[in-house]
Amino acid sequence: MLIASNLRSTDAPVAAEAAAGRRVLIADCDDSALDMLGAIDPADGGDDCCLLLESDTALRLLQTAGLPPHLHRRLDLIATTVEDLCAKSVLVRAPGVDNSVTALDRTPVTRESDTVVHLVIFGDSAAADALAINAALVAHYPNYCRDPRLRTRITIVADTAMAVRDRLVRRYRRLFENSYYRSIDLHLDDPRPALHVPEHLGRLGDFVDVEWEFVRGDSSAAAVRRKLAEWAGSPLRQLTVALCHPSHNRNIDEALDLPSEIHRGSTAVLCRTDAPAAARLACESGACPGLRPYGLQSASVGLLRTLKALGQRINYVYHHCFALPPEAPLAPPADIDTDRLAELWRGIGSLSKRYSNIFGAMTIGTKMHSLGHTDPERTESYYALSVDEIDTLTEVEHNRWSLEELMLGYRPVTAEEQRAVEADISLKRTLRDTERAHYDLRAYSDLRPDATGKPVEIYDRALTQAIPLIVQSCITGSKI
Repeated sequence: MLIASNLRSTDAPVAAEAAAGRRVLIADCDDSALDMLGAIDPADGGDDCCLLLESDTALRLLQTAGLPPHLHRRLDLIATTVEDLCAKSVLVRAPGVDNSVTALDRTPVTRESDTVVHLVIFGDSAAADALAINAALVAHYPNYCRDPRLRTRITIVADTAMAVRDRLVRRYRRLFENSYYRSIDLHLDDPRPALHVPEHLGRLGDFVDVEWEFVRGDSSAAAVRRKLAEWAGSPLRQLTVALCHPSHNRNIDEALDLPSEIHRGSTAVLCRTDAPAAARLACESGACPGLRPYGLQSASVGLLRTLKALGQRINYVYHHCFALPPEAPLAPPADIDTDRLAELWRGIGSLSKRYSNIFGAMTIGTKMHSLGHTDPERTESYYALSVDEIDTLTEVEHNRWSLEELMLGYRPVTAEEQRAVEADISLKRTLRDTERAHYDLRAYSDLRPDATGKPVEIYDRALTQAIPLIVQSCITGSKI
């Protein structure tokens, strides 16, 4: 079932669901959509539900606080917004899902690579926020494990950039407390960047592999245009530019007026528009060959279903590992029981933990691309992973997980809490469940054993080893 807020029956995500024979309910606003959600009768086949909202506030509330217990027990819910779905559809590589847009890492970023991925977003809008947040969830690469200076960078340029910064810092406080970010006001006579350094850097190390930049200005500012030209020409930077103003006509207009270095090079230019004909013409005519429109026309609820299917399998692998006796060697399962898979998914105690698995699924394609596997459906090549490659992806997974947990509202432990856990490891779970404080939010090199005495990184290693099984199980199919 799909419940869609403030869309028409002819809009692509709704029409595709209806054409597939799934029940669709259209609400005139988010309040009505949430009311419909609460009124679903499980006997009416409503236990499997996708909620397509308008407000990112409502989505964030569901991702962090979840559903009331009586709804969570009977609904298998995945929620998104129009802009969140559009962003995922352009950024995520998943098996069985077509995506013709150039990836942020168009060339694989290996452990030895010195290149960084850089996304520059113009605009202050829900689309800009969604693209930035989803890029932060997706863009994690092995070279940061070798050199923590090689972070993914997300730059947001807008006349209201400081308001954008304050909004994101308020919404994702724990993430930005533990991230590098800088602010530059180009309207000042002598603009100087103000740098924020992670608050627990000295005690917990560097463990967030995405950095942020907020620039007050616009695409016509001379300083911005110089930087774009410099970045587009740098062999050490894989640049993507995104136009995400509320006005879709303005997005196309500014895309055409970007510096010539952008159009001559391999830079992808994402353009948020629900009327893509003009953008396609600009691309095909050569006026802006890197221009790639994205919007409702390319958004697919099917992608969410694939991510949920992958997330269910990630949850299955973790459950298998945690259920092993303390003395047993830790290894991924040999196969996946789809009946047990659904049972374990229903047993997850909170919506935020379901999202944790879905966020993990969003990076499977990115991880394999970093090892040179450009086709996520050719799982036979995954079995050739070396021990070194598995080690590398295990560390990437910890870095990805750290950002995701911070985004979901978890924080590192304080120095006092750390001492308490070191004295009594049972407090680790208590702090996580009651204070949303996670002992494992720290640098990979500083991870500690869990309550069984096993190093916690072995669970991420088992998940990495299970990627071929997860993808193959998803491709061969089971009813989700």
